Amino acid sequence: MEEGVTIKQLIVLAAYKKLTLEIDYVKGDNEKSTRIISNISLSSEYGIEYISAFCHLKNEQRTFKISRIVDAHIVPSGSERMVRQSCNYEFDANKPIFNLYGDIY
Repeated sequence: MEEGVTIKQLIVLAAYKKLTLEIDYVKGDNEKSTRIISNISLSSEYGIEYISAFCHLKNEQRTFKISRIVDAHIVPSGSERMVRQSCNYEFDANKPIFNLYGDIY
């Protein structure tokens, strides 16, 4: 986290300045995950203790409870990374499999 700044202050700053954050979030079952979030706004649906943001891990808009965010960092502009990339490859048993040298298995 940024020196001398609380998580809530950092979130408000990120919402105001349209910054991207990397957060460590603990779900209700105590499972911890790291998320990249952007387009952050204070939640009008659930109240001031929640934020709404685009989650790059889930690739959709999500709601986060601020008290469950245990760490947060600003992601420097231009260095945003994709947390999860999707691959639409389907295995076809009828196609041959090749090794690095082009030999068919």
